Amino acid sequence: MKKYILSILFTLSFLVSFSQIITYSSVRVDDSERDSYIELEEFWSEIHDQAIKDGLAEAWAVWEFVYEDEEDAKGKPDFLIMNFSKDSLQREKMFSNNWKEYARKVHSKLSNKNFEKKWNLPRGKRNNWVLERLDETYWHGGTPTKGMQVQLNIFEALNEDYESYEMEFFKNWHEKGILNGSRKWWEFNKILSSNINTESSVDGNPTHVTIDMAGRELSEEERQEFWGSMSFTDRMMAKSGSESRKILGQYQMKLLMFK
Repeated sequence: MKKYILSILFTLSFLVSFSQIITYSSVRVDDSERDSYIELEEFWSEIHDQAIKDGLAEAWAVWEFVYEDEEDAKGKPDFLIMNFSKDSLQREKMFSNNWKEYARKVHSKLSNKNFEKKWNLPRGKRNNWVLERLDETYWHGGTPTKGMQVQLNIFEALNEDYESYEMEFFKNWHEKGILNGSRKWWEFNKILSSNINTESSVDGNPTHVTIDMAGRELSEEERQEFWGSMSFTDRMMAKSGSESRKILGQYQMKLLMFK
């Protein structure tokens, strides 16, 4: 029952107001440290659970990047941590917290030796971004479960009209996908700041991020009908909208942990 309630809370975190602030931390770990890193995040999951209850955060998630093979994964991050805050004030409160002292209280049953062992597990190499949620469709992904997959798309805005194209045209496109079952979710975020501490796999100047959750695969007949239903104006809007942005990277991710 508790896990079910937490799943619902995580779902609701997608549906908060567009002023939501999300902090991304991409993480690279050596193969030899992967298990230890996951152990660290399991340790932190209980801390984040309590932080959400105490009003320091709205939600927390760890995603694992999915690559086709070792060559595809070369030079790219292994995990992505998302910390959700309802606004900038809550985020400031979260980051000003004394987390080691707070963690000791959450893990009060651990001996000092075991606590320090957990606290000092490998953290990997991290790059950080702060984003603001600008828009989203309604959620049709059901209860979030471990292993569910999404696509992360990184864009560079090429002109001042880009955000309007996403929110006033492409959003409607995604909502049509939800109606026919080919899509379950879409969100649109603006990058407010970044802190790059290690090599980035993204070239260019990333300004925005979208996340898509795919639904069922349409048949060839359904795809033809979908594209055939587009008006001349729709086609011109799609063309102009695509020219207002540059795709810098696309990544598949699967959910590993969430609170």
